[in-house]
Amino acid sequence: MISRTLLAPHWQGFKRSLVTYTRIPLKVDWSDDIKHTPSVCFLPWVGVLVALLSAWPLWLEWSTSIQALFMLLTAVLITGGFHEDGLMDACDGLVGGFEPDQRLSIMKDSRIGSYAALAIWFSLTIKWLLLSELLTLAPESFLSFIYVLSAWCFIHAFGRFFPLILMHLLEYVSLGNSKSANMLSKLSLPLWALALAPCVLFGVMAFNLMDLLFVFCFSTLLIFAIRAYLHNKIKGFNGDTLGASEQVGEAFLIFCVLVSYS
Repeated sequence: MISRTLLAPHWQGFKRSLVTYTRIPLKVDWSDDIKHTPSVCFLPWVGVLVALLSAWPLWLEWSTSIQALFMLLTAVLITGGFHEDGLMDACDGLVGGFEPDQRLSIMKDSRIGSYAALAIWFSLTIKWLLLSELLTLAPESFLSFIYVLSAWCFIHAFGRFFPLILMHLLEYVSLGNSKSANMLSKLSLPLWALALAPCVLFGVMAFNLMDLLFVFCFSTLLIFAIRAYLHNKIKGFNGDTLGASEQVGEAFLIFCVLVSYS
């Protein structure tokens, strides 16, 4: 009974995270009086679930390019293109605008500009090519299947850890009311550990220790580079830039796995 009471806030937070960041149909009571863990700290765990559900092509004897295509497509369908939409809006605003307020205003525009179209094409193409190459390198064995599945889970979990770090390195900025503001929350040390747990777990399963340390180090450099870029462009972050950072993180981590496995 005690353990159930302790886990109840985590379960409520996880359900809220699932409903927020995916299209998985769940009934959630959004009442403020229900005790719940902040939903953002479960974002990496949601990534694990997305990875597991989108890994079904690995069980089929298809060409690696077709497997990679349907893995990416399934992930997009599960999330509803949540992060991809952020990438497109962010690229339109950050590249197309000339001052912070103008860039934020462009991001709120629902229309797709040329920078958004270019960004999503290159993002999906790069991920498809890298993932196809990764699957081609993997030998046909059950152990190799476990490694690839673990790597796919790591990519989706740690890619979603990027926005959490940026949330704590930058100030939130927006023009007017924003639905993203309600999703943001400062995390305590135990909640940081909860969010990082799946990244470490699947990272250990997917890499040797030295490669994993290199991935964490280079990821840190990338995150600080993104942080510097966003501070220069809009003096902070918003929901669109967080989604963009997740997409950049995914592509970068697929590249890291490919380098490690090759």
